[in-house]
Amino acid sequence: MVRDIDRLTTRTFDLLVVGGGIYGLTVAYDAAQRGLAVALIERADFGSGASFNHLRTIHGGLRYLQTLNIARARESVRERRTLARIAPHAVRPQLFALPLSQSLTKGKTATRVGFALDRLVASDRNLDVPVTLRLPVGRVVSQSEAIGRFPGLPRQGLIGAAVWYDYITPESDRLTFAFALAAAEHDAVLANYVEATTPILHGRRIGGVHAIDRQSGREVEIAARVTVNATGCAVDRLLGPVGAPTRIPMLKAMNLVTSREAGEAALGGRSQSGRHLFLVPWRRRALFGTWESERPCDADATIGAENEIAAFIGDLNYAFPSLHLTLADVALVHRGVVPATVGPDGRASLEGGEQVRDHAADGLEGLISVAGTKYTTARAVAERITDRVFAKLRRGAVTCRTATTPLPGGVGRDFVRSVAETPPREYMGLPIDTIPHLVAAYGSQYRVVLESATDRPDLRSPIADDSPVIGAQLAWAVRHEMAVTLCDATLRRTPLGAVGFPGQAAAARAADIVGAELGWSAERKREEIEAFRRFYAPIRSA
Repeated sequence: MVRDIDRLTTRTFDLLVVGGGIYGLTVAYDAAQRGLAVALIERADFGSGASFNHLRTIHGGLRYLQTLNIARARESVRERRTLARIAPHAVRPQLFALPLSQSLTKGKTATRVGFALDRLVASDRNLDVPVTLRLPVGRVVSQSEAIGRFPGLPRQGLIGAAVWYDYITPESDRLTFAFALAAAEHDAVLANYVEATTPILHGRRIGGVHAIDRQSGREVEIAARVTVNATGCAVDRLLGPVGAPTRIPMLKAMNLVTSREAGEAALGGRSQSGRHLFLVPWRRRALFGTWESERPCDADATIGAENEIAAFIGDLNYAFPSLHLTLADVALVHRGVVPATVGPDGRASLEGGEQVRDHAADGLEGLISVAGTKYTTARAVAERITDRVFAKLRRGAVTCRTATTPLPGGVGRDFVRSVAETPPREYMGLPIDTIPHLVAAYGSQYRVVLESATDRPDLRSPIADDSPVIGAQLAWAVRHEMAVTLCDATLRRTPLGAVGFPGQAAAARAADIVGAELGWSAERKREEIEAFRRFYAPIRSA
């Protein structure tokens, strides 16, 4: 996977995808796998927006059953299962527990009815799923069992707990990036740090975009028969010059990565307003989500001000009275602007599904916009969008295969056994948790990354004392995965900085490795380290 801007300008693509989050990447992969000539550009790094800032969970749609939205629940179950089959290395079963109280809608009876319905809707939840990833059905446990097993649940009014399983993604950003790798394997041309500025307009037909390479300042034209606008919260920025804004409302969303150790179970609680909040164990830390702004915001809204973080902490301490969380416990703020729905009272809430608009309705041919919030079902959304692209191109239908084709690294069934059977020589000089980390990150391709450092003992050692990331991963990210900044390598290609700033010494060592690959000067390395530190600015300023 090589960054080559010239390849964007030498042909007319069947499809240009603008936006390299989970929605854009899955569209590019699906279309390329079906044989279309595909390009994708992203104004920052792949997966650096809302796709980076999600709660690291793959949900099976239980919440949709509360409103009897069977179709969305079924899609969630199907796509949760699909990810377990195409990327078995990237997901792990996660136990969830939600407190129950004396309530008509939140008590034991209603929950048992919900779980009974889930057994029907999700009867095939484990179809062709590896044994180690099969999920039990949900159940209701008694008050005494809830207190004994889940001491972190709030006690007041507790009569029992709802217990179920979903998946968590230990290496969540690697899963997102796997779709980029898959698209590239099918000859899609991808480039990060290329920003679309205005559409190319031929009468009332969109013929691609004018863009600028933010690395070099070079202006380019990318020609395409169909363009998909998957720019997330910036969806209307590209549409303004052609007078076709979607006017999709947006809200602020925030999750907190903390230094608190987490138990084995993900725990739910309710804020004072009654909204569900969750403590999710991730990389041995407690990850909390999700705070949402009550009112809509614009795409450029600032998120993570001290008063917003304080309000979120207050909600969490209300939902989990024994938590006593403070600002000092917060290591990183996940923040993003995401699509919303707005009620008659003007209050915003998270949009549960995707918004797709074919701008032929606005008199503009060759342009489709998509915006959504749900990571789990992005692949299914991409399948539907690619079907539309084929129709617009007037091409014969080609069957989608992304639901059955393993993602890069996903070849194999039992990755727990892969770790156990790793020859002892491969552990030499490595921290005990590095091999499991490499398997979760790269799947069946993890040995290739290790072998790239066979003659470089310095690249086989950890970057930081409390991280499993080794130097070879950073070098690999530059050579093969289009990492062009220190943040690319330390936040998204590897999780070196995923749970907080790893320290000045680790940042300097990472900059030495990445800088050696990219030919950075001493001044450039200092700038990259400072940019890495600024990523944690909401915590540092607060």
